[in-house]
Amino acid sequence: MFARDLMNTPVITIREDATVAEAARLMLDRDVSALPVLNGNDRLVGILTHSDFGLSPKFRPLSENIYSLLGSTSTFEHMEETARQVGNKRIGDVMRRSVIVVHGSDSVEHVARLMLRWQIHRLPVMDDGKLVGIITRHDFLKLVAGG
Repeated sequence: MFARDLMNTPVITIREDATVAEAARLMLDRDVSALPVLNGNDRLVGILTHSDFGLSPKFRPLSENIYSLLGSTSTFEHMEETARQVGNKRIGDVMRRSVIVVHGSDSVEHVARLMLRWQIHRLPVMDDGKLVGIITRHDFLKLVAGG
């Protein structure tokens, strides 16, 4: 079995000039936990995951992280202001630029080894320099469950 047999298509993506608020809305609306980031030439230039919203050092010192903000004694107004500041940031400023990718012809075993070795939960699938799919941990659960 190959990566192309396991990958999800079409891939929900976002442009690097979009805002974090736009990315959050897209993730919620499309029920995805990651967005490959494309530049104006449709080239993969990064990835934004759900964990980047609260845990990325790039958002600090806005709120330390969203979880401590929600658990703190801060006011509702402070939480709103922090959310607005985070939401206005550009994807290109907060995305992960170093993206490990696989190719459609790579074996599923190779994909699994990469995910385990680098402790990542999703891998974009590229063919001929273009993003053609994405594989997530969830896809391996579906494989084990038989579909």
